[in-house]
Amino acid sequence: MNDKRINCWEYMKCGRGPDQGKAACPAASKSWFDGMNDGINAGRSCWLIAGTDCKGKIKGTFARQYESCRQCAFFKQVHGRKDRTALAIKNIDIVGATHTGLVHQANEDRYIVRQMEDNALLLGVADGLGGDVSSDVAAELARGKLSSLGRLPKGRELTFLDTFIKALDEYIHDQAQTRPSLAYMATTLVCTVLRSDRIFWVNAGDSRFYLLRNGRLSQVSQDQTLANALVEAGRLKPEDAETHYSHKILDQCLGYGMCEPQTGTLKAEKGDLLLLSTDGLYKMVDDGLILEILNSGQSLHEKTTALLESALAGGGKDNITIITAQIKETLST
Repeated sequence: MNDKRINCWEYMKCGRGPDQGKAACPAASKSWFDGMNDGINAGRSCWLIAGTDCKGKIKGTFARQYESCRQCAFFKQVHGRKDRTALAIKNIDIVGATHTGLVHQANEDRYIVRQMEDNALLLGVADGLGGDVSSDVAAELARGKLSSLGRLPKGRELTFLDTFIKALDEYIHDQAQTRPSLAYMATTLVCTVLRSDRIFWVNAGDSRFYLLRNGRLSQVSQDQTLANALVEAGRLKPEDAETHYSHKILDQCLGYGMCEPQTGTLKAEKGDLLLLSTDGLYKMVDDGLILEILNSGQSLHEKTTALLESALAGGGKDNITIITAQIKETLST
């Protein structure tokens, strides 16, 4: 996912890159956005910067450039993400994939696959919320913070994850408050850390962490929706939750400064298959088909591809992001 990507001044050939000093485009000098969408400064998030010079025409305020940026070929290229990652780490195979889907022009999902300083495996999936030009920024910020996470302190893993996610929630909220172009941005996030023989996980929102063990699929994280909150409060029957209007409303997410994430841990076993996904998968593909695909004799890459293609065949109404991780050997403590 982190391969070198072209920046806007390279794409536009405007000659106003960061090496041009005072003549540089504002997008080339906004260091706060450095790394966003794997770009240099705001080179791959230029639509968030006022006063950019596209094809010789100064765009002015964010509000004025909003619609024109959405029609820009470079904007569509950046947001039309169809990434795939395959990785083997000792006794674990990992595949990650994301697709814009068939309805939306932009991909607001992000994912991360990396080894931490202590060789633990970190997996994360985020789904940007808001539906406007800044809705992917919160997910990108979450990915950026996860990329700098060194290790979980032993004995305090869940407390640390809870604190980390709450701090990330406040951070995204603060960035939105100080930058009008980012107002109301938010994201879901589900993340797992596999270290030795333990899986530690944290969730905010309705992206999901599943576990396939001994041929059985279980949803480990719980969707933090208003419907589930009403069920827990005894105000809605569990059997009515899926058809109630509130099942589409998030009770928790990152970006509004009041997140209460879920955390948990479980022991890893040989043969376990971890699945992290945004709602673009499970809202298009029912659990029965997901189970059938994961239990098939295909390779992990083929299973991930089959899940993605099934979501597209089901309508592809949202961005789709999937991480699968197969534990091939028993982990030692």
